[in-house]
Amino acid sequence: MRLATRTRQLLSVGLCALALQGCKIDTLIPGTVNNGAPNPNTTLAWSESGAFAADGKLYVIGGNQPFSYGPNGIIVNGKSYIYEVRKNANGTLTNIPVVEGNVGGRTCYFGGLAAVRQTLYATCTNISELMPVSVLYRVDTSKPAGDPSRIASTPLMTPAFQPNGIAVDWQGNLYIGNSASFIATMMYGVPNVPAIVKVSITDPLSFRVTETGWLPALLGGYSPNGPAIAGNKLYLPSMNVIYRIPILANGSAGMPTVAYQTAKTNLFDAVTVLPNNMLAVPEITNPNPDFVQMVYPGTPPASSLTTQLTLIDAVTGKQVDKAPFPNYARPSSITVAQGTMFPYGSAVVTDAIGSGGLYLVQK
Repeated sequence: MRLATRTRQLLSVGLCALALQGCKIDTLIPGTVNNGAPNPNTTLAWSESGAFAADGKLYVIGGNQPFSYGPNGIIVNGKSYIYEVRKNANGTLTNIPVVEGNVGGRTCYFGGLAAVRQTLYATCTNISELMPVSVLYRVDTSKPAGDPSRIASTPLMTPAFQPNGIAVDWQGNLYIGNSASFIATMMYGVPNVPAIVKVSITDPLSFRVTETGWLPALLGGYSPNGPAIAGNKLYLPSMNVIYRIPILANGSAGMPTVAYQTAKTNLFDAVTVLPNNMLAVPEITNPNPDFVQMVYPGTPPASSLTTQLTLIDAVTGKQVDKAPFPNYARPSSITVAQGTMFPYGSAVVTDAIGSGGLYLVQK
């Protein structure tokens, strides 16, 4: 990523100009619930994360049927896509499929998305397998649909790898959170499982990559999620903790420290870095109370449902502000608006495990 592009992203002040008080939440694309009422005709039953390309176009990853829950955890139904979000003549928005997730002829779940200028990178995983099987997609959005070089994919070979969120450094390396790292290490005894996998593109033409276990599982907390990078620091949300991890001069990981910690009953999703050392992150009541008891034995159950965006001062480690969400939503990522599609200072919010759909936070 060029320095100019990275600087522009960091200076794009968002999330209601760095304050959540007075923000309003509008529905851009309704999910399975719309204004409190069931919406069986949704086209976006879940949405995991979003990214703006350099031309201002918005892309999100999600699916056309809601999740369900079985004895072994989440069951992904229907199909999963990279969507482009387009504005209709009447001002409404539509999500148009760009890539359908596929691993070896089987549907996969898109779990991470990042944009570098006009190129999208997205991870897709078949999580129905005991050992997840994942691929990394690359989409050159500057090329027309049907161009054979527009979409490419390559397998990700790190064992027990369930990708969740992508951060990009100034050299274009991808840092991908591994949500399966703690469980794979502690419950199944899989050796050498990383909490963050660093992916470097070694051959752009043929789309070949190398994978490095950048952060060991036991340093990444209980449930690594979508990371974000600011300068030489990587921020990693993991269950109810956000870690601050130095990126050392040789590219390796320094020792993590705690940037912020919330209630043990709560769960952070993908974190976003804002100017002035601010972090914005979705915060919800953990949907898996059994997992809470496993890692924090004896923790009293949550006394109320938390469904909010949280603004944090990364220097002081203090909560600065919060914006409650409707109780049927479970926000999963925050993407600062770029270009002219949405008002300056606004942010697009996805919802993966609540009612799905897409939201806009603005003044």
